[in-house]
Amino acid sequence: MKARLAFLSVLPACLLVLALWPRTSPASAGPETIVSATLSAAATMPLGLQDKKATFTYVGSKKCKMCHLAVYKSWAKTKMGQAFNTLKPGNAKESKQKFKIDVNKDFTKDEKCIKCHTVGYGKPGGYAIPDPKNKKSVRKAKKLQGVGCEDCHGPGSAYVKLHKEIMQSKRKYTDKEMYAAGMKKIDKSTCLTCHNSESPTINPGEPFDYEKRKDQGIHEHKPLKQREE
Repeated sequence: MKARLAFLSVLPACLLVLALWPRTSPASAGPETIVSATLSAAATMPLGLQDKKATFTYVGSKKCKMCHLAVYKSWAKTKMGQAFNTLKPGNAKESKQKFKIDVNKDFTKDEKCIKCHTVGYGKPGGYAIPDPKNKKSVRKAKKLQGVGCEDCHGPGSAYVKLHKEIMQSKRKYTDKEMYAAGMKKIDKSTCLTCHNSESPTINPGEPFDYEKRKDQGIHEHKPLKQREE
């Protein structure tokens, strides 16, 4: 009788584990498959059930390249993709002269500038001014230079893994699923984070026109065939 009661007490927990376990056969379920499926299941939970303490971190635009190669290549050629270079002395001469900015000054360590010319400055996994003697920090910083994918779409530590799982499984996905994994919905406030009165290249009498500018100077768009409308 005691043994039966003990079995019944653990039965609900066993059923819960089985319900959440990925539907994959042991022969084909490698560690990466299990991690991806678990991440996918968590991301599809209602937002209220997500761990509110979860911190999404920045991983760099090259992580997006594996699924969005054409988009990545087009982004790399844009002014946003090359934004960090404009902070270097002698670069963007015409624009700097127009707004009376010192052409010969190095702004690559100016916090007021790099917060809008790098990816995730001052945030978990984001850009940090590297120690020139530390090769590792220099390499990491280089990957986060410019206005990258995550500046607009949000830190990608979770949703890049989710994208990979979706591409491999070829299943459909929803925007809600992506938002739950840290992706941001792009709207006017996204652009106004940097295109505001604090920017030295914004005329006070000409506020940022989101509707006019939202499609200018950005990467090309490709159909998202696996997204559910």
